[in-house]
Amino acid sequence: MNELGARTLTPGAAPALLQIRVIGGAQLSFAGQDLKLRNRKACAILCYLALSEATAEPRERLTGLFWSEYAENNARQTLRQALHEIRTALAKAGCNALHDSRMAVGLHSGTYTLDLDDTLRAVAAGEVPDSLLRERRIAETIMAGLDDLDPAFYAWLLARRQRLHDYILRGLEERFADTTIPRRQQRRLAEAALLLDPTHEEACRRVMRYAAEAGETAVALRAYDELYKLLGDDHDMEPSLATQSLVAEIKQGRFDVTPPPSVAGDRSEPLISPPDEKRTYGTEMQQAMLAPTRAKAAAFAKPMPPKPALIVEPIAMHGVEPDRCHLVDGFRMELIACLTRFREWYVGTAEPAGKIAGVRLSGRYSVTATAFQAGAAINMVIVLQERPTGLAIWGEHFELRLDSWLEVQQRIVQRIAAALNVHLLTDRVARLSHVPDGSLEAYDIWLRAQAVINNYRAEEWNRVARLLAEAIEREPNCSSLYSSLAQMNNVVHFVQPGRFRDPAEAERTLALAQRAALLDPRDSRAALCLGWALAFCRRYAQAAIHMEIACELNTQDSWTLMSSAMFHAFTGDAPRASAMAERAMELALSPTVSHWVFLASIRYLAGDDEGCIAAADHAPDGLFTVAAWRAAALSNLGRSDAARLDAARFLGNTRAFWVENVPTNDTAFGRWLLHLYPLNRRELWCRLRDGLAAAGIPVAGLDFQAAAATE
Repeated sequence: MNELGARTLTPGAAPALLQIRVIGGAQLSFAGQDLKLRNRKACAILCYLALSEATAEPRERLTGLFWSEYAENNARQTLRQALHEIRTALAKAGCNALHDSRMAVGLHSGTYTLDLDDTLRAVAAGEVPDSLLRERRIAETIMAGLDDLDPAFYAWLLARRQRLHDYILRGLEERFADTTIPRRQQRRLAEAALLLDPTHEEACRRVMRYAAEAGETAVALRAYDELYKLLGDDHDMEPSLATQSLVAEIKQGRFDVTPPPSVAGDRSEPLISPPDEKRTYGTEMQQAMLAPTRAKAAAFAKPMPPKPALIVEPIAMHGVEPDRCHLVDGFRMELIACLTRFREWYVGTAEPAGKIAGVRLSGRYSVTATAFQAGAAINMVIVLQERPTGLAIWGEHFELRLDSWLEVQQRIVQRIAAALNVHLLTDRVARLSHVPDGSLEAYDIWLRAQAVINNYRAEEWNRVARLLAEAIEREPNCSSLYSSLAQMNNVVHFVQPGRFRDPAEAERTLALAQRAALLDPRDSRAALCLGWALAFCRRYAQAAIHMEIACELNTQDSWTLMSSAMFHAFTGDAPRASAMAERAMELALSPTVSHWVFLASIRYLAGDDEGCIAAADHAPDGLFTVAAWRAAALSNLGRSDAARLDAARFLGNTRAFWVENVPTNDTAFGRWLLHLYPLNRRELWCRLRDGLAAAGIPVAGLDFQAAAATE
């Protein structure tokens, strides 16, 4: 099984296999006969199980994915009905692919095939599968027509499509840049990449050049015209200077040649015919399947909130060898692809006018870069500037060696994207620090909220929460406002000692988080916030789905990785939590207080007391609770005197800021502390409780269930 779930079937498998097709829709067949399921969710469940990387999925996960808006009992009942329909249909056909139990559902290995597996195996082998030459934007066609089943499933499907898109595109890019393979094969790879991403300029240039060199000038010009129209219509921009220069050379006849006579195994005509723009998913039936989803999308069309525009300018090259220029262009495209994952800004490649595709802009920034070659390396200087002032905000120098370009490129780009995110937002918050609240736009209110949340500014908490609520009234379609308010509600109990969680408040917060995810299913922060809202409602299986979605939507966001790692630590998956946390710290460059606070807790729950103390030392002015975690770690190491000092510091700070109208005593402090965390493993909770008790924090007599209850 590869990283995306492609399987290799064992020799001697039964000839009659359940055939599951997800490209272009969702279809099932067995022994040459189509399987018809009246329940669309039943069909989607089978496709989901085939796409899953696990051998079986918990029933609780399936209810959370397909019936996220149902009450728990109703969700379980409807799942049972769907599984009954699946079992009945498969049994009638004589298929035994499904296995289910009281706890989990899955497909028996070797009893089914998945059409997507063939595509993934071919890409992994550096080949061009026919499916990539038949479908435009093939990743977007995965399970087409099932987008409207459930908001949670839709969010998962978007993330999975994006992951598939990135995996396939990266494989094609690596191959068509390989000059050792035949040019005809390079052209097929570039054509497949262009069909997968019609705005991929490097792939378009290769198709244009190879077509022109083969005497197919009309094909080359048509490829350019389609790119030009698409960029203009969808992105309000023109092709890059390199692409425009190439089309000029083609029109001037630089590549004019007499096509050689056709020979067996070769063709002078285009290797593929461009798919009809009006038939994105291939068949009329699939178009009909999509009609309800498109109608629903049109009905809920909403204006986009104002955000800054981040313009990634063409990279200036000095002394770069001509046969290496494509590497620099590819680096820029990779950077653009990474930046678009962040929903805090709009990304463009040309200086915008007052609007981008009808969107209001709240500011303009540009990323400028200069590349120069020195021996076996290309040095690159990246600068972030405000527009139109040209004020430099951040800059850094990177070196990429030619012999390890592809391996290093992604890591460097991820670091740049993370740094741009931090510095752009930090700069804007600083500039707006003296602007009256009433003059702030929705985006800037969101920025202030993030600054307050990330630095645990208790004194500003209630004021900023009110600003968010007021901004939601003015901008009811701004996803980030809902997710920020939900985030503040999720963690207010940490910054206001003495506030205990209330189930009714938790459900209201969950509604805010669900609204945020519905408004922007591609926003990793919205998915992350929804995951935590579900975790605080003790709905761990559903929470895990959205944590996974958040990480898939933006693998370059350090905070998303760190926060998800904290969730996995709470649910007992220490290896996964530790690996994600370390990756998050690599991307952070300049970790925030929140990074260190979370890292301290993750390390403690993983049994790394020394690591917990080291992380806590980086956040001495963070949450009150950091001193308690440090005290527990010290007591576990037998450093009793230091542990008691930290325990006293925790108790003193908590007493000083304890909310009014709540009884104040050390026992209440301990009960408040242990109720904060959505730990669902008794052994983890007991390790924390026992460490706190040994340090002198009064938690004796509390048990796991009591701590999980709210006041």
